Amino acid sequence: MITNLRQLDLNLLLVFDALMQEGNLTRAALRLHLSQSTVSNALARLRQQLGEELFQRTARGMTPTARALALYPPVRQALHLLQSGLGPAEPFATDAPHVFNLSLNDYAQAALLPTLQAHLADVAPQVELVAHSDDADSMLARLESGTLDLAIDYLHLDSPDLQYAPLREETLVVIGRKDHPAFLGGLSLADYQQARHAIVTPRAGRGSPLEIVLGSARVRRQAALHLPNYLPIPAIVAQTDLLGTVPERLAASFAPIFGLRVAPLPLDMPAVQISLIWHRHRQHDPAHIWLRDQLHGLRL
Repeated sequence: MITNLRQLDLNLLLVFDALMQEGNLTRAALRLHLSQSTVSNALARLRQQLGEELFQRTARGMTPTARALALYPPVRQALHLLQSGLGPAEPFATDAPHVFNLSLNDYAQAALLPTLQAHLADVAPQVELVAHSDDADSMLARLESGTLDLAIDYLHLDSPDLQYAPLREETLVVIGRKDHPAFLGGLSLADYQQARHAIVTPRAGRGSPLEIVLGSARVRRQAALHLPNYLPIPAIVAQTDLLGTVPERLAASFAPIFGLRVAPLPLDMPAVQISLIWHRHRQHDPAHIWLRDQLHGLRL
């Protein structure tokens, strides 16, 4: 391991940064405007100088080792400091290949990605999106390491290193089959509590906004089915006596398909704030700024 910076060719850190962001030797070479062999040789030199294996070749591309993941945040931060100190960053090139890794739950993937992908096909056709599951336990570490560029979520993680920007609000409603007796005469709070429910299980021990409101109001739902995500709920409640509490836009999309009844949640609950979440080391990244601007501009 190098302990003296004079022994390290700092240009090799640019190669390391590009490989961490792209996860692919060819895309990293295109990003750096270098040949693939030049990037490969630079990586070999960096491995030799650091005395570390940094990447493993897999079917999915160049996978960083645990050591590379640990090195990436300080390297990325140092490069940002150099870039900001030596002059303005180059604007994001919309005509060049680039990969963005996003964390979204299943509903956000269905609700947001079609519009975003259609927009990107027009303005930046070589941009590639990779959607990842919304694992709350690993979200902070993945944002910090750079394996995630951006999360779209209602969570607010306790970290001074994270930045947040509101994206949209979601109102929750109750759905059930059209002839469900709970909807006769309007869905009351008593009806809501007496019915059995298909429930999305809170992630990593963190209560969802709905669970927090229900707990504060001392309202208990009778859970019959626990699910990891929202999308199966409309089909399930259409064929059972269960109720589901889901985002209003999800209910509006599936109610005509499955012949569902939709009712307001029978207790006061503010709309759920969905935010963009990113690590502070991406705050001034031209590519990241561009992506955030695209998401805000679409008014999703």
